[in-house]
Amino acid sequence: MRDIIFKRSVQFRDENKNSWTVEFEVYKENSTRRNRETLQEFNQGFSVSVCGSGGMCAGQCDDHIIPRTEGQTKLLEFWKKCHLGGMSGGTVRQDEYLNSEQYVNDYNYFVELFKTYNEHYREQFDSISFQIIVKNFNISNVALVQVRNVIYEKMGNNPIKYILGLSNKSLKHNLSDYNVQCFFLAIKELYVDKGYRYGHGWLYDPLPGNIEEVINSICDLVEEEEDALTEELEAVFDMGEEGFVATGEIIQQVMDLRECDEDEAKRFVALGIHLGCTFGDLNDTFEECPYGEQLYCANGIDYYIGTEDELNNIASDRVHNDGEYEYLWREAVAAKSTTDSLSDWLDSIISEDGWCSVLNHWDGRYEEYKVAGEYICVCRS
Repeated sequence: MRDIIFKRSVQFRDENKNSWTVEFEVYKENSTRRNRETLQEFNQGFSVSVCGSGGMCAGQCDDHIIPRTEGQTKLLEFWKKCHLGGMSGGTVRQDEYLNSEQYVNDYNYFVELFKTYNEHYREQFDSISFQIIVKNFNISNVALVQVRNVIYEKMGNNPIKYILGLSNKSLKHNLSDYNVQCFFLAIKELYVDKGYRYGHGWLYDPLPGNIEEVINSICDLVEEEEDALTEELEAVFDMGEEGFVATGEIIQQVMDLRECDEDEAKRFVALGIHLGCTFGDLNDTFEECPYGEQLYCANGIDYYIGTEDELNNIASDRVHNDGEYEYLWREAVAAKSTTDSLSDWLDSIISEDGWCSVLNHWDGRYEEYKVAGEYICVCRS
């Protein structure tokens, strides 16, 4: 178990109005590490873990977040630099190149240079092809040794075939491939940087001693920005307020403001209570999904919303019409774990496990809320 010494979380919506929850943990971890920039060893008494959840992804999902504000940008920069001590297989110079537009351009230039080669020429990588690479990428005499070694050790002595393959239908290895990265680092005389060979160990960034202060500063800024963005929207009423009651008058107000029918208004309010937000905040992103009955989207997350009977019918239809469940029944029969007929076995899924077990693939849970005298259920999809 981690000896956690600090925790903080923050919620926000990014540029695409997708909602994210990001959690920070600082925990004790005495270790000797190697500095990514200087390659000198240093002692670190703690480490940082950052993880997020939103949409249909969780964990290390920072690449899915499109920052909307300065605070969100700082949060993502901190995440990338400090999660697990900024652990990386490359030095600062190596990572800077691999994360640069120059690397993308170099890779694309290589593809353009050799994509007209037919299968025969791609198979026969010779000294002429090698000299074409040397000339077009201005490879120095010092870098030549690194390039030759990488080509021999990691690319079967043929970088053209390794990257392009033998046809133009699709590239065999893209720029995220480790061996491809080593090849272009070698071209730039970076495969071995200050004696460190790329990918041959773990390197770290020293963490700031005032780590808790840094995290609090970022989270406070993100929350201030989020509050300001929310205040720009007309609240109308707050469904997260203690004592809020979803009356018939509230439903009529939603129908008028959103120009929707009563069913949608009730589902809107049920989700608003579930998320604890104002009318204005939810109205900013709430919409019915075109790809599922009773399915709605808000802040980039899909929810099933409806009465228990409505959601039970949807789950039952899915179970009886999805071939995957018939396959599972056949497996159960083969394993002698059931003697039920297919129809009876399918019926038992809903009667024993409930509709939510079929519709909710996120956490298997749902909540229900009383809206204008009717109970409306809400669950993730």
